[in-house]
Amino acid sequence: MSTPKPLLSRLRRDTRRGAPVADEAEQAARKAAKRREALLAGDPDLAEVEAGERTWIGRRVHSLEEAEAAERNLGLVTQALRHAGVDYFMVPGRSVQRYVVGIRLSDRKALLSALRELYTTTALYAAEPGQNAWPEQAALYAEGALPVELKRRNVIRFGEILLGPSGQLLAGLVRGCDVEFWREGEQLLSEAAEGGERATELLRGLRYQAPPALLAGALVGPRQNAISDVVPAQAQTPAVRTIGGHPHPTFENFVEPVIDTVDFPLDVVYTWVDGDDPALAAKREAHRTGGAPGATSREAGASRYASHDELKYSLRSLEMYAPFLRNIYVVTDSQTPSWLDTSAPGIQVVDHQDIFRSPEALPVFNSHAIGTQLHHIPGLSEHYLYFNDDIFLGRPVTPNHFFHGNGIAKLPFSPSQLGLGAPHPEEPAPNSAGKNVRRLLREEHGRMTVNKFAHTPHPQIRSVMREIEERFAEEVDRTARSRFRAPTDIAMGASFHHHQAFLTGRAVPGTYKTRYIDVARPDAEERLEELVANRRFDFFCLNDVNSPAEEQDAINRRIHTFLETYFPFPSRYERGGPA
Repeated sequence: MSTPKPLLSRLRRDTRRGAPVADEAEQAARKAAKRREALLAGDPDLAEVEAGERTWIGRRVHSLEEAEAAERNLGLVTQALRHAGVDYFMVPGRSVQRYVVGIRLSDRKALLSALRELYTTTALYAAEPGQNAWPEQAALYAEGALPVELKRRNVIRFGEILLGPSGQLLAGLVRGCDVEFWREGEQLLSEAAEGGERATELLRGLRYQAPPALLAGALVGPRQNAISDVVPAQAQTPAVRTIGGHPHPTFENFVEPVIDTVDFPLDVVYTWVDGDDPALAAKREAHRTGGAPGATSREAGASRYASHDELKYSLRSLEMYAPFLRNIYVVTDSQTPSWLDTSAPGIQVVDHQDIFRSPEALPVFNSHAIGTQLHHIPGLSEHYLYFNDDIFLGRPVTPNHFFHGNGIAKLPFSPSQLGLGAPHPEEPAPNSAGKNVRRLLREEHGRMTVNKFAHTPHPQIRSVMREIEERFAEEVDRTARSRFRAPTDIAMGASFHHHQAFLTGRAVPGTYKTRYIDVARPDAEERLEELVANRRFDFFCLNDVNSPAEEQDAINRRIHTFLETYFPFPSRYERGGPA
C-alpha cells in the first residue's frame, strides 16, 4: 500500500525542521568546547577532572582549610549580589558543607545577570542543589547560557571545584553556595487564594504554619532551614554574621545560639609512638624479654608500633576540617616527631611521666595502660576527643558530631560484638578488655554490654573518667601497670567510658559515617583510591594490624601516597608550615 501524499509531505517537512535543530545542537556543542579550551588555555590554575561520569573543570589551589572552599564560593555569590545592588541575608543551612544565602524572588534575574557578567570567563558552575556530589543538572558559566529549567529553580547552587597540586579533587560542588529565592508572604496568599497550585503547595509544606496575619510582610523560604522557613515582619531585625573575617547581613534570630549549640571548649588528645626509634625499640625488647604474661605476637608485634607519619596527616585533617578545636595534646614516651613544630600555638607534647599517677609503672607499651591516664593532662577540657594517630577526618565536621549542646556525648557504637565467655589470650585484645569492662558494669549496673566501638574519634567526658578511676581504682591501677597488652586489661577510654557514660545518662548513641581500612589487605589500594576520589566519609582509619615485615616498604609507600593525595598541604603544626 502506498503512503498517502499528505503524510509524505508532513514527513518531509518534519525532516527539514529536524535538521536545523540537530545542526544548532552541534553548533552549540562546538562553541562550548571552544570556550572550554580557551578557558583552560587562559588560566594555568584550571584543569579538567573526571568525576561522576563527566569531565569537569576545577581550580588548583595552594592551600585549603575547612572553611575556605565554602567561603570562597560564598564570596563569589556575594560579590555578584553587591554588583547587582541586591540585598541578601545569610540563612542558617542544614549542612556543614556550605553556606546559604537568601534573596527575594524578584531579584533572581538581577543576580543571574550579574553572575553572567562577572564569571563568563571563570570556572564557576551553577547546579541544582541536593545530596548528589556531582549533580546531573550543572552548567559551567564559561560554556554559555544556563539552561532555562535551572534558572527557574527556587534554589540554585553556585561554586567552583577545587583541586590539589596534582589535580586531585579536594572540594566539589557540595561546597558550593546555595542561593534561595524567598517569596513575599502577601503574594503567596494572593496566589493561593486565586487557586495557584505552587503557592498552595508551598504554604502547606511550611514547617511553621504561620497564620495569614503573620504572613503579611513576611518572607517565606522555598525550603526548610535550621531555624524557620518563615520570617515575619517583626522578626526581620537586622544582624551581622561574620564569616572568614567578613561581615554578612542576616536576621537576629538566625544567629542566636539554639538549644543544641555546642559552645563549650573541645580539645583533642592523641597517643603517639615512633616505632622506628631504635632506643624505644631496644627498651621495649628489653622489657619484653622477661615475658609479658598472656601477651600474643598479635598484640606485641612490630607492626603495632610501626610509624607511617600518620600523625602528621591526621593533624592536617584537623586543620582542614575541624577549625573549632581549642588545644591538641600529643601523649608520647619521651619522643617528639622530627617534623613537629612544638612552638606552634595550640599544640603540646605531653610525656607519660607527666600524667601517670604511678610513675614506677613506666615504661608501658600498652595503649590500654596509657588510656587510663589521659584525663590527667593539665588544663584538659571537660569535653575532649581521643584520637589514635591512625584516625583521620575525611570531610568537614562540627562539635555536634560528637556532643549535644547540653554536654551529652554521642557514642560511636560498632556492629561488631565482644562475644561471650571469659577473656582469651588468642582473641583480639579489645575484646578481652571489653569483656573485663562488661564484668564490672554488670556488677555495678546489672546490665550486660554487647557491642564494641568503631575506629573513630572518641568523645570523652573528663568527669566520667575521674569517676571510673575512683570507683574502680584496683582495676584501673592494674591496667595502668600492664606494660604490654594482656587479657586482664580494661579498655577505659572506649568501652568503659562510653558504657559508664551511657548507663548514667551522660551519653547516647551517635551517628559516625566512617570507613576502616586494613592497609595490608590485598584490596587496600583499591579501597584507598575510592576513598580519595569520593571523600564521602566523615572519618576513616588506616590500620596496620599485623603485616609481614617483607611487605612493610610497599605498605609505607601506599600509605604515604594516599595521605599526600588526600591532605596535600602542610599544617601550621609542621616545621616550615604556614604560620
